[in-house]
Amino acid sequence: MAGTSILDTFRFDIGTDSYMTPEASEMALAANPPIPDQRSLLPRIVKIVVTLAVLGLLVYQVNWEGVLVSLSQIAGWGIVVALLLWAPNQFLQYLRWRLIAQRAGESVSIEDIRASYWLGHTLGFITPGRIGAYGRALFLSQVPLGRAAVLTVVERTYSALTVNGFGLIALGVLPYLGWNVSWVFWSGTISMLFVLSGFLLICIGIFPGKIVSLLRRAFSTRAWAARMVSSLDAAAQIGTGSALLYLSLATLSLIISLFQFVLILEAIGVDIPLIAGMLAVQLNFFLKGNIPLTLGNVGVGEWTALLCLRGLGVADTHAVAASLMLFTLNVALPAGIGLLFIKRIFALPKNWRLKPSGTL
Repeated sequence: MAGTSILDTFRFDIGTDSYMTPEASEMALAANPPIPDQRSLLPRIVKIVVTLAVLGLLVYQVNWEGVLVSLSQIAGWGIVVALLLWAPNQFLQYLRWRLIAQRAGESVSIEDIRASYWLGHTLGFITPGRIGAYGRALFLSQVPLGRAAVLTVVERTYSALTVNGFGLIALGVLPYLGWNVSWVFWSGTISMLFVLSGFLLICIGIFPGKIVSLLRRAFSTRAWAARMVSSLDAAAQIGTGSALLYLSLATLSLIISLFQFVLILEAIGVDIPLIAGMLAVQLNFFLKGNIPLTLGNVGVGEWTALLCLRGLGVADTHAVAASLMLFTLNVALPAGIGLLFIKRIFALPKNWRLKPSGTL
């Protein structure tokens, strides 16, 4: 979702030929080392500047004492239901990852899938834009790294398609649901284009071959992109039925998260329309996902929350308090559970970068 490639983390891993031995792979990498792309420096600098500006605005605009007061006021069935929804939300995300990871065959164990799921949350928590979640590939110990990396990219891509697709839809629909903010200035035609673009983006998830084409175009300027083609092409082997299932699981998980946010607002004492409220929160998810340079998106998400919820008359302190509560529940808590599997990080083999790639 960001300008910086989501596969930068794996640029030295997954480019080897599917049939190379580790020794041949090492020789190939030595002969053709990855070439840094200087053109990617400017977008990164821009993101850093934007992120610092957003964090500065958050500190300046928010009454943090009021945020603490809002958090202390949380009570009632709203927070109880939000907490109860944590388990099904995590299950849907885990199930999606498990189904995708099992495409690697019988060699992948349930224990590895479970550990990699929670460790993905942990690594995502401590990395900008939660990009560390792609590190799940490292912990499928019996799966060639190239193949595991492709599986991780496919799983994360479905999350990105739903967040961005529904985010565009929210951007087009919200002005007609009583949502009023000063920075919305586009016409009905533009709103219709937002909605149409969102639906098209979501529909891409039903046809994985399109995902491969998008990734190929996104990475076409990278010197190492050619090495990934064989692995990325394997993603096109996913059938429409499986793709629809993955997309449905991603959508259901997203809906639960949106509903949790609205429930937390209700527990604070904020009464907003359900549909408009969920769409405003969805727009928040969409915006914060595109400013990804703080650890776990903390800070940026709180600023985009107040920006989006102002349109429904929600006080900044309430919006920030609800965002922090949801962050603790759906990001920090799973990251903490991942610490139970932290030994696997130190048990990674020294030659993990040289594991041959494969097909799905």
